[in-house]
Amino acid sequence: MPRERVVEFKVACHVDVLPELIYFIGKTKAAMFESRPEKLPRPRDPALLQKARKIDELISPIVPHAQPRQVSLPLESLEAQIDRILQQLEPAHKEVMYYLQLADELKAKLAISRELAAIRAAVPPKTEALEVYVVLPGRAAREAAELAKSYNALLVQHGGVQVIAAERRVAEQLKSALQKLGARVFTLQEVSEIEPPEALEDRLRKAEEGLRSAISRHRDMIDYAYTLRNSVALIAETFSRSAIDEGVEAGRYFGTVEREIERMEEQLSRLKKIKLFLDKVPEKAGLKLPEGFRLYIEPETPIAAPHTIQEIDGIKVAIVRGEARGIEIPAEYLSSLETGRRLVEDAIKSTEHSIHRLKRELEIAKRQYREFSVYGDMRWEEHRDVASITFYVLERDVKRIDDALAEFVKHNVVKLDIIRRVRYKYLSTVPAKRRPTLEKLPTPIKQLATIVYWYGMPKADEVSPTIFLALMFVFYYGWMYGDLGHGLLMTIFGVLLMKWLFGGKYKSWGIFWATTGAVCMLFGALVYHEIFGFGFEELGVKLPVPPVFHLFEHGWAPAHEGVYFQLRAIFIMALILLLVCFTLRVVNFMLKGERDVALGVVLPNVLAFWCFAMILFTLVKESIGLHFLEPVLQVPWHLVLLGAIAWGFGGALTLRMKYRHHEEAPPVMDEAIIGIIEGFIAAFANIASYSRLLIIILMHGVFTKMANEFAISLGMPLGFAAAAFFHLFIAFAEGFVSLIQSLRLVYYEMASKFYEAGGRPFTPLAIP
Repeated sequence: MPRERVVEFKVACHVDVLPELIYFIGKTKAAMFESRPEKLPRPRDPALLQKARKIDELISPIVPHAQPRQVSLPLESLEAQIDRILQQLEPAHKEVMYYLQLADELKAKLAISRELAAIRAAVPPKTEALEVYVVLPGRAAREAAELAKSYNALLVQHGGVQVIAAERRVAEQLKSALQKLGARVFTLQEVSEIEPPEALEDRLRKAEEGLRSAISRHRDMIDYAYTLRNSVALIAETFSRSAIDEGVEAGRYFGTVEREIERMEEQLSRLKKIKLFLDKVPEKAGLKLPEGFRLYIEPETPIAAPHTIQEIDGIKVAIVRGEARGIEIPAEYLSSLETGRRLVEDAIKSTEHSIHRLKRELEIAKRQYREFSVYGDMRWEEHRDVASITFYVLERDVKRIDDALAEFVKHNVVKLDIIRRVRYKYLSTVPAKRRPTLEKLPTPIKQLATIVYWYGMPKADEVSPTIFLALMFVFYYGWMYGDLGHGLLMTIFGVLLMKWLFGGKYKSWGIFWATTGAVCMLFGALVYHEIFGFGFEELGVKLPVPPVFHLFEHGWAPAHEGVYFQLRAIFIMALILLLVCFTLRVVNFMLKGERDVALGVVLPNVLAFWCFAMILFTLVKESIGLHFLEPVLQVPWHLVLLGAIAWGFGGALTLRMKYRHHEEAPPVMDEAIIGIIEGFIAAFANIASYSRLLIIILMHGVFTKMANEFAISLGMPLGFAAAAFFHLFIAFAEGFVSLIQSLRLVYYEMASKFYEAGGRPFTPLAIP
């Protein structure tokens, strides 16, 4: 399938203005930003994004009450917009927060006032001997009652309120204990001072009116701040995910890895010298140094401590009483030479593995740096505080990006050295693994492609099966659900979705179902000659050609010859389709540059599938009537199969020897084994699985004809109502079943044979 021509842009600029660049590019809604490789460091956070966090702090408390809308942002400096909105937002925030806090306080007071209303109406008399408290215990009612009892206090329950009378000498202690339980404790004086619910409700209503009025006055500014906040968050996410440091951060990373490799190489050199020394020491039970003495090889001279120096097979050895500079041989290595040699050998292997791993990581990081960096020269100091970003644009939108870059420079002209470098190239020169996918698809294939993209997007280095699989989906659907009347119902439903249902929100799905319904109508009219379960001949309609598949005789009794004829057609069609899918697997390997694997391993697997299929057809030719294939089936396909298996395993062994020194050698042996198994399953299971096409259409015919007979037996008008009900039910139920079975045939019996998917959709950044 033809792909859209895409251009890759790389732009480098100062870190602090990179968010501005992302903003201007995002306003075009035409650029997809590439993610930064994991090993490359990200730049420091720009000052602009740190300043923008203040917007989130101010707008977040307002959003739940204002329910702001997204508006269009102006094409001007992002920093100027942030500064301006912060000045406007702070006073509005203070005003709104005042009313919010006031409303919260009044709600809390109102809840208390309502609970205490009954107590306020019958306030207990004051006494000198007792202190009376009114308690709101909340969830601690039981604990509060037990606590009052422990203080010998009198407790009276009024709904959710407790009135507690305690002796004055323990009253304060009881009050403190109740408060520790989380209860709210009031004296009678405090209860009498609480405003009545009516007054608090009036104040709360005025506070809420003030809040609504404040939000209404600042509506435009709140919408603008909300949109700007979300846009800046999107820009920050893009910056964090995509920006690559070109200066000291990158230099620090590469320098750290290189120094670690140097340190480990020095360590490896010391270990090898230790091993060389231990190998040259005569075989003994071990060497034991006197207390306080150490053994060094290749010591640095002069040595201050008492020592003796000797040579063993050209290796200078010093025994020092104290410390010296050189390679020290651990005492435990000397006490048991065999153990020492084994430990050193293990350490050498581990160090060599670590060095190899670090060098591999460094090589990958350098390759990624050269691929993604605008400069690729590793001059870290020259590019201090510079970051680069990569994005993709459709060729037809390149001018829009050029205009956006010009606007960006115009609005940031006061900042020196805004854009260090810009370069772009066609995507054909970009590694296939990271090319985004955007296909040119006509309507209605564009809507049908949705089912293919559910499985996965095609990669740049594989054949796109979008049109093929999408058309096969509707073909299978029409085969299983071929009825002129039911197809018409589905088409009407699709048109309603396109025009009227849900306000046209699901227009794309409307096109999908209208197209599928049209194919069902074609199958019903041309292949089966049926409408709502009635044959055309039953209705007095005669076409110049008979139906392709005549499945029913009288009533709903199946026509055996017609059933077997369709089954033969299904088996042959399945063979051809599966052969095409396996052949596309060969093509995909060749497109990936693995021609040797395609011809040496995958192609013999295709031949093996064909042989398995011919063996299957030989086994079932009598039962389903495949006699016309007799000349082909007489070939000794079992011998050809053995040859194909030998070819595949021979190719796999040859390629395994060819790539034995490669770290990322292709898994050719796995491909050979799995390919044979897939060929067997495809022949003996997948081909037979296509018989579901016949089963579903037979079920459709039986159900619709039974429904028609039952409706006719009822007479008019009850029969018409019953027919309408049953046909609508069948349309819904069988439509769902046909959908599931069509998806299974497309995904499992076809796509899984060759389609790797794993591509990335072209998703541009969209700033409102």
